[in-house]
Amino acid sequence: MLLTQDAVRVSVPAMSAYEHLVHFEEYPRFMSGVLACTPADDTSAHLTLDVGGCRVDLDAVLAEARPGAFVRWESAAMIESFWLEETPDGCTDVAATVEFDDPRVHLYSEVPEHVLRNRLRMDLKGFKRLCEESAAVR
Repeated sequence: MLLTQDAVRVSVPAMSAYEHLVHFEEYPRFMSGVLACTPADDTSAHLTLDVGGCRVDLDAVLAEARPGAFVRWESAAMIESFWLEETPDGCTDVAATVEFDDPRVHLYSEVPEHVLRNRLRMDLKGFKRLCEESAAVR
């Protein structure tokens, strides 16, 4: 199993960040490795990912959601968790953890931990951009 974590501060309130995280259909807008997302209902979706050059299809479910505080989605190969903490100035610190367990990834990279860590870092930068651009439009 591969595990990585990272964090980012976004210039939006925690509830705004939370709303982006609980809507699977927004994931291709900020997650670099999400090639396609087909929501099945409000809490599940089929995702097609590119992880280190390997195409991975998975069915994900929103396993836990605490408004403005925590989001976790799970699939057979991946668990991604997000902790949200609003700062006194109205920003939100977002900490993310990814657990990935799919043996196909080892075939495409000699350093799979590095691939996963870079993906998470890019995803958090994309998430920050999405949140802040959405807030600017409002």
